[in-house]
Amino acid sequence: MDVPTAVAALGAAGMVWMIAQDAQAQPEAPPDDLITRPLVLAPGAIDVRLTLAINIQQRANTEPTALSPDAWWGVLPRLTIGLTHSDASLDQIATSGSFCVKTSSSTCAQLYKGSGIDVRYSALEGPFALAPRLRAVIRDTDPFKPALTLGALLRWTHGRFAITGDPYLRVPLANASLGNYTEINLPVWLAVQPRAGWMIAARGGFESDLNVIRDGGHIPFALDVAARATSSVDLSLEGGWGSLLGPLHDARHATIMLAAGWHGAP
Repeated sequence: MDVPTAVAALGAAGMVWMIAQDAQAQPEAPPDDLITRPLVLAPGAIDVRLTLAINIQQRANTEPTALSPDAWWGVLPRLTIGLTHSDASLDQIATSGSFCVKTSSSTCAQLYKGSGIDVRYSALEGPFALAPRLRAVIRDTDPFKPALTLGALLRWTHGRFAITGDPYLRVPLANASLGNYTEINLPVWLAVQPRAGWMIAARGGFESDLNVIRDGGHIPFALDVAARATSSVDLSLEGGWGSLLGPLHDARHATIMLAAGWHGAP
């Protein structure tokens, strides 16, 4: 058994073990509190999100543009499962998610690029919350690029402030020689809730394929504003660069993401 397969097997086995543990109900955050929402959904709850990602670049504005639906369902008190299509669901500031409504030969050449299954398990709650996370994704269909991501959602909150991370290792399941490389992603958000129902966050981090981590990493940066429009609808606007700093920086290529989310109570 090679190393990526062994890592993937250990991650899957760990997730299965945690799911088998006796679970307790998740506490509900106040409706207008955006920074202390549980990292997983209550049993029977549904979270649906539609993200419009638009490329901003000289002589290539709106090429590509992606419109991507994501949905999560609270299966058990500590277990949430989702079906994802957006770059945002993988913590990417990009415009290559499914579905590419305006294509580009560079990053989004066909309407459908791939999907993912997102599994989260709540291990810790409270001011410091932890939810191990396993994602099975199809990064592209031509060539076929299946992969697993192994990581965890982490969040520390204090009053109106929160620091959130979603570090993960992406392990290819096939076609590593065709660009489906092992990657490390270390995103982090610094958020403040200036008033009930509003949140402002700055996002940074580090991303790199492991085979070029010394001279091929890059640092993303984005600003995100989110607001609770109704008791069940959130709206957000995020703008930034997927590679603002680092050896492979590209400050000329930015992305704007508009998202609308609907939360259905059990």
